[in-house]
Amino acid sequence: MATRVKDFGMTSDPGNISNYSRTPEVHLTALTRALGVCTAIVVCGVGADVAYRGHVMGVYVTASSAVILFLEVTWAVTLFVQVCVRNDDSLCWRCWSSVLVVTRGWRRALFYLPLSCILAWKSHRLWLSFVAAGMLVVLSLLHIGINALGRRGCHQPGGVDSVVDSLLNTRPETYDRFEEVLVTEVLDDGVSGPAGRLPDSDGEI
Repeated sequence: MATRVKDFGMTSDPGNISNYSRTPEVHLTALTRALGVCTAIVVCGVGADVAYRGHVMGVYVTASSAVILFLEVTWAVTLFVQVCVRNDDSLCWRCWSSVLVVTRGWRRALFYLPLSCILAWKSHRLWLSFVAAGMLVVLSLLHIGINALGRRGCHQPGGVDSVVDSLLNTRPETYDRFEEVLVTEVLDDGVSGPAGRLPDSDGEI
């Protein structure tokens, strides 16, 4: 028995996925996330070295590296919260949304750029401090660039946010509707098949 399953518009555009994977924002976001984690590690190394030399500044730099790591993994925390908390009106989701409003996009540069200036000014003759300062500057520019691209493509269909929302905001009633359509198609095939064909007006099958 052959069954027919409706497409629901999921494969209407074969080139949609390839076009999505080639957008500059996707590559830039992946590069920024990798660079952000590496920057946090380098800054932590600078803070540990400065603290080992007996400077109090090393403690603050190490704490700043923890803040950088938190800011650069907020995307993973957001996915976890969206999967676990399906109610957008919950207190947990509203608190996390407030955190994202404060820390998202170009606002991170307000923290990264002054920290890079401090690391370059108070290097304590540590060459890794200049490397960390440069990485912070590049990371700030990447976040500003991603924010600019996001503003330009926020209303375009098939963007990053729309794809994530379509994956995370799937409701159970969608599956119920799909099962209902599938059962209807199977019953129609069974009735209209050779074993269930009704006689015509002449009495012949």
